[in-house]
Amino acid sequence: MLSGIEPNLVAIIVARRNSLKTSGYSRCPEVEALPTLVRYRKNDIGVDVHHGRQSYEIGCGFTVAGVRYSLSDFMRVTDSDLAKTYRLRAATSPESVATCLEDLSVMVQRYGAAVLSGDPQFLAIVSERREQWLQEYSLDVQAEQIRPQAESAFRQGDYAKAAELYGLMRERLSPAEAKKLAFAERRRVG
Repeated sequence: MLSGIEPNLVAIIVARRNSLKTSGYSRCPEVEALPTLVRYRKNDIGVDVHHGRQSYEIGCGFTVAGVRYSLSDFMRVTDSDLAKTYRLRAATSPESVATCLEDLSVMVQRYGAAVLSGDPQFLAIVSERREQWLQEYSLDVQAEQIRPQAESAFRQGDYAKAAELYGLMRERLSPAEAKKLAFAERRRVG
């Protein structure tokens, strides 16, 4: 907990803002005592507003029918470029907590409005795209793990191994790596 910051500052500012309450969301009584978390609920949609105890980041999460979403999940559908660069902001003073919560409120209203209103089509799109994003991320991680091994095999002249490894990440090859793959495949065969 931040020294000098009132224990329930997040709860107080969110309550003052009332942006979720005016949409029919009510504050969940079981978290009222938590100094860095405020939870709202309406039907099967929950919104958590939190202030990280160690990171000091101000953020929110959404739970819809038991499935957890982040604000950036919704941003990816409507503004994918912003979603790539969006990061939670840290707040270490009462003033910065208030500013961050105001900014977060604007972002929730802009990118979370469809979810907060219970739009099932938007959630279907988010769920479908989320699977695509997860697959893309998985390929990126796999390529980052394989890349050093492929480069090492190529440098050592083990072209069979280099071709095999570069082939595993074919969709993620840079132009230079694509040339190395073609070279390694020719050398492996020839």
